[in-house]
Parts: sequence; structure tokens; C-alpha cells
Amino acid sequence: MFSKNKMSSLKSKLVLIFILFQLTACSGGSLKNDEDVWFFPTSANQISETEWNVPIHHWVFEKEEKSFSRTATQKVLSEALEGLGVSEEQSKSSVVQQRLMWFLVDNKRKKLIEINLNGKVKKLNPTEPNGHAKTALKLQNIEPSRARQQFLLFKTDPKGEALAESKQGGWLSYKAVSTLKNTRLYTGEVQFIPKTGLSVISDIDDTIKVSQVLDKKELIKNTFVKSYKVTEGFPEYYKKLAKQGAYFHYVSASPWQLQPSLKPFMDAHYPKGTIALRNFRLKDSSILDFLKPSTDYKIKQIKSIIERYPEHQFILIGDSGEHDPEVYAKIYDLFPKNIQSIQIRAVEGSDLSDARFSETFKLVPKLIWQVFAKPQIQ
Repeated sequence: MFSKNKMSSLKSKLVLIFILFQLTACSGGSLKNDEDVWFFPTSANQISETEWNVPIHHWVFEKEEKSFSRTATQKVLSEALEGLGVSEEQSKSSVVQQRLMWFLVDNKRKKLIEINLNGKVKKLNPTEPNGHAKTALKLQNIEPSRARQQFLLFKTDPKGEALAESKQGGWLSYKAVSTLKNTRLYTGEVQFIPKTGLSVISDIDDTIKVSQVLDKKELIKNTFVKSYKVTEGFPEYYKKLAKQGAYFHYVSASPWQLQPSLKPFMDAHYPKGTIALRNFRLKDSSILDFLKPSTDYKIKQIKSIIERYPEHQFILIGDSGEHDPEVYAKIYDLFPKNIQSIQIRAVEGSDLSDARFSETFKLVPKLIWQVFAKPQIQ
């Protein structure tokens, strides 16, 4: 016979197992009607004349706008913002609430979805605990010239001028295959970049967007409170590079949750390109990564891009605020034949000493790197 204490303990364990089972079961499977999908822009690379490697990166989540846990977490985050100089009134603004929302969604693990890619249904890998999944697909019988024509999606800037980057690598649009549980339309895009060409790898914060990373309170306000602001001269400079046929890869140490807020800003001011941001989840150790320098993360991401396009020439563009010069010097050391130029925006208040740059770029030819306050458009 079990004692009352043992019976109570056994019941508690069974209840816990049941709850965990239910949570796991609810998280997996096909997409439900209250769940959403976000596809991140990616780029395909050629394997052969007619075959491409097509990476797909997606995120499955539920907004849960009225859940108790979301309300509690939102309160904690709002109080944290107030501790960093954001007023109570500001923390309740629609801008702050909209940007914080993406940190408060319920990420869905083990979700299985399919996409329609160029007329063929492809299964994607199940999502991880953070709701993200990356899948490497193959697409055949696509010639480079057809990729530039068949998948051409023209984009215009606010003045109505067509951006010339559309004339190079075509963008292929795809969509999630709807299920009985979710009939909404979710679409993504992948750019077909040929073996040879010119590519730009660009930082975001304090390079193309004013962030003031060196002032943590201003960084928080520029990230969550204020309207995003371009850095002077960079939209015009990037459009100039786009007209020269450059492809764009944006690499930042900011969390993925900022991408939905960044997208309208990027679409309005900069050429379309891939974007790589860092994993961030309040429930696991990824939050500790944000206490570490972003150097290793950026080197890994940039290295991966160059290895996928080994016959490209690259322009690396960043700023002096944190570690971009050191990261790019390391990349040059790894790929000296691929780096055409290293361009560093001078950030006020950062270390702009000759000693820093002469030491950092001691193995980089002087003609390769430059530091400037504003890019030259002419």
C-alpha cells in the first residue's frame, strides 16, 4: 500500500508529466489558425549550371496578446525600459508596444510546414524551441540567365526610381502551403545570386541606422522608442552600389525579434538583401550571448557568406563604435583575395586613434581600408 504522501507525490508527478506531454503535443504538428509564420529573406548559391542551393529560414509563433504570461513579461520589460531612461508614458506608446510585441510571442517548437517553391511542394525542417528552423533545399533546371529574368521583382524607392539591383540576381517568391487549420497566406523571398559578382556585407546599427550603441540609454531609445533614422549619406551610397550590380547581406548582432520592425525601414531606404541577426530567447542560455562581445558571432556569419560565394568580391562596411574594424581585419586575414574594400564609418565618441587602426589593420594593405565620417557618393 502507498502512503498518503507517496500517493500525493505520485499524483503530482503524473500531473506534471501530463502537462509536459500536452505542451509538447500542442507545440508540434501542423500550423494552427492562431499561429503565424515569418520568413526571413535568404540567398541561393549555384551548385552547378542548372542547380541551386536554396536556404529557407522561418519562424513560427503565436502572439497571445491577452495571455497572463505575456502581460506579466510585458510589465517586467516596461519597468526595465523605465530603469534605462524610458519614461512611463513612452513605454506605453504604440511604437514601444509594437516593437516589444515580438519579444513576447509564444514561440512554437516542432512545427511542420511546407512551402510551394517554384511550383513544387517542399517540406521544411521542424522548428526549434525558439520557433525558428533553417532548411537547405535544392532547386534544379534553373539556368543563371533564367534566374535573372524569371524571378525578376522590381523594387522602387520613395521617388519611384527602379533600383538596379533588381537587374542582377532575381528574387523568387514562395508561399507556405495552407492547411485546414490555417488558411492565411505567408510568403517569403529568396535571391538567386550567381557565382561571380560584387557583394556588400553591411552592419546595421550606427552604420546604416542611427543607434548610438556607445550610449546604452540612447541605444534603448533608438531601438524601442524613437522612429528609426538613417545615417547621413548611406541610402544614397547603397543605391549607388546597387546600380553597380552589388548584392547585399546585412549582418547585425541585434536579436531576430527586431527584424519585423526593421523591415519597413530597410525597404524604404536600402536595397533589398539577406539579413542575419542573433538568436535571443528569454527562456534559455541565448540571453547570455548578449553579455558577450559580438566579434565571434559576426566572424562566423560573414565567413559563412563568403564561403558560399567564393568567386565574389566583397565590400565590408561597418562602423568604429564597437568591433567592426577588428572583425573585418580578421575576415581579410581569412579571405584576402575576396576583400575588395573595408569601409568604416567614424562614430563620434569611439576610439578613432591612429594607434587603433594601424594596429588593427597592420596586415591589411592601406589601399584596402578607409575610415570616413560620410560616404562619398560621387
